[in-house]
Amino acid sequence: MDFSKFKTPDWLKVGGALGFLIFGFMSWVKVDFGGEIGMGSNSGGSVFDFFFTGTIPWILIMASAIVTVLLATGKMKQGKMNWPMLMVIANGLAAVLLLIRIIFNPLDGKNELEAMGVDVQRGIGMILSVLAGLVAAAGSIMSFTAGGGNLKDLTDVNKIKDGFGQN
Repeated sequence: MDFSKFKTPDWLKVGGALGFLIFGFMSWVKVDFGGEIGMGSNSGGSVFDFFFTGTIPWILIMASAIVTVLLATGKMKQGKMNWPMLMVIANGLAAVLLLIRIIFNPLDGKNELEAMGVDVQRGIGMILSVLAGLVAAAGSIMSFTAGGGNLKDLTDVNKIKDGFGQN
């Protein structure tokens, strides 16, 4: 594989996806129980325990990285598809879903657990996965704008249709 064809945005998309691949399997939730007594803690969960705010972003970011590698190495042709625009949409959606996951309750039933004296926090895997997803989204935006795209194009339905090769 000729890595010299990779540009900085390509490295960001692929690197973000690789980070997300690794960090997605790390602990997404940290649960401390016992309060002041310090009876123990447990970490667990992964990207696949959160379908809409974990698994869907994982699929979108991995697909974007695969397409990026295929396009950069010449194994796949651009065709009529506006791949940079589609990757901005996919990785942007993934970033928004990941931000929703990290900002709001990291676990269903968190309030009930905290009422019983259990402290529920975001795990290191969740934090690093969100950062990796944001890196992939940044790479997509850089690639899109470097190719002459304008982020305002994402508000024009006709330009989005053109991105899918539909005229």
